[in-house]
Amino acid sequence: MNGISAMSIHRQFLERVFQKLLLNFTWWVNIKDSDGNGVFEGGFLGLDNIGVFNRSEPLPTGGSLEQTDATGWMAFFSLQMLNIALELAKENPVYEDIASKFFEHYLLIADAMSFQSARVNEDRKGKTTNESLWSETDQFFYDAITWGDNHKQKLPVRSLVGLIPLYASLTLEPEILKRFPNFTKRLDWLVENKQYLIKRNIGCMNVKGSGDRLLLSLVSKDRLLAILSKMFDEDEFLSNYEF
Repeated sequence: MNGISAMSIHRQFLERVFQKLLLNFTWWVNIKDSDGNGVFEGGFLGLDNIGVFNRSEPLPTGGSLEQTDATGWMAFFSLQMLNIALELAKENPVYEDIASKFFEHYLLIADAMSFQSARVNEDRKGKTTNESLWSETDQFFYDAITWGDNHKQKLPVRSLVGLIPLYASLTLEPEILKRFPNFTKRLDWLVENKQYLIKRNIGCMNVKGSGDRLLLSLVSKDRLLAILSKMFDEDEFLSNYEF
């Protein structure tokens, strides 16, 4: 291959793709997170037929649609960019800092999407509004419509929308954490100093798994079991027919 190793070619491809994905990620954050709160309201995922409304058109109710699948996808996107950045950092240490940035993006999106059920606002009519996309009552993720800062209504419809957050998971091997001390130092600092993020309803980062692996997951064990109980229920998602 003219003296160029296959690994070098793969790395060049990965770096070219990373730069383009970085532009795409920035577009999502700047355009589709209009409130800057880590909850996303648009973008074409090719999944438009799994929601209640035609997302290519304005909502018939007015307001904005906060999308569980788009937000879950962005958490997944953050983790994949983190993973690519760490791979590229093996030869270019500049990417180690970028990996740390995507870890922070992941934390903020995860918090906005899955924790804020504990934060309740009171609207002008004295009603409370739940800011999270997670329903504590139903133990499932739903889309929501918002009309201004203090008026939100979840759409309690069981669909694949509520399963997309399961995509957002990544296992960090102990070898990776040892190889990139700056990334690990930043991660450890966040775990130590941002306990209000770390101990919430995402995968626990205070406890390492088998072989000292660290799991990054958008859902906690309890929420995972709650979602899977519906996913494997023939009265909910699971078909009783085989392919």
